[in-house]
Amino acid sequence: LTARLWCPLEPSVAIVGMVAALGALCLALSLPRTLLAPVQPLRRATAAPVTLAPVQRTGAAPTMDATTIQLATSALEDPTGIAQAFAFVTFVPQNFWLLIVFAPNWKVTRQVFEPLWPLCIVALFHLFIVVASAGKPPEAGTAPIELFNNLFNPVVVGERGIDVYLELGTYKNFAAEEWTHELVWDLFVGRWIWLEGRRRDIFTSHSVLLTNLIGPPGLLLHVLTVQLYALFRPEPGARWADPEALRTEMEVQRAALASNAAAEAEAAADPPQSLQLPGLKLPEFKNPFRS
Repeated sequence: LTARLWCPLEPSVAIVGMVAALGALCLALSLPRTLLAPVQPLRRATAAPVTLAPVQRTGAAPTMDATTIQLATSALEDPTGIAQAFAFVTFVPQNFWLLIVFAPNWKVTRQVFEPLWPLCIVALFHLFIVVASAGKPPEAGTAPIELFNNLFNPVVVGERGIDVYLELGTYKNFAAEEWTHELVWDLFVGRWIWLEGRRRDIFTSHSVLLTNLIGPPGLLLHVLTVQLYALFRPEPGARWADPEALRTEMEVQRAALASNAAAEAEAAADPPQSLQLPGLKLPEFKNPFRS
């Protein structure tokens, strides 16, 4: 069904998207620092005359404003590698999303994303952020553990839970960990929906795309899609059930069918040797009560 809903040009669309995403990433990494500065709004010139004061040269070094300090600690010059890992997890997995949304039945998509190793590579970059952030002081961007523990304190959460989370977000290492954390899990759920849809032979691109955009609602949309398909499919496997339990049940059924087929084939190839009795002819007895 999915193959009929997408045009035959889906591989080319996926390739163009992958090239565009990789090109944007490479361009961002190659830009000089001055191009990454925030754009300042243009101010309207006034008609008042401008008086130029004479330039006084002093031996004092010029002071650094906030923009210069931000550029000095930009993502391209982060010595800890956290910013680079943040950029990798943000941009590289988008190519996987393009494949499972726009070319779900393409053989390249199956070869690339049916194995678990692409997701494990992305997870390793998130693990690097966690390890690189652990044990560092708040001045280095790591949130204090006491502040993090407040998120699991019912009293604090009831009073100012969102404010605590906003305060945690002011620490760059916490923000990097949380963002990549969400991206990795969204990709895991999107991959699972794609695989589950292939097993059930149903359309999943809309659910996968929604998972990429806002996460859990994509899973709910997939559940709803399965139920809608079940209205037109009489087999019990079409209805929603625990995928792992359903897969285990189907594997057991397939194993039983294969075992029965093997037993029948063996019986047909090698018939059992039964005991052959010699042909005996019993004598005919005459009924004495019949005239």
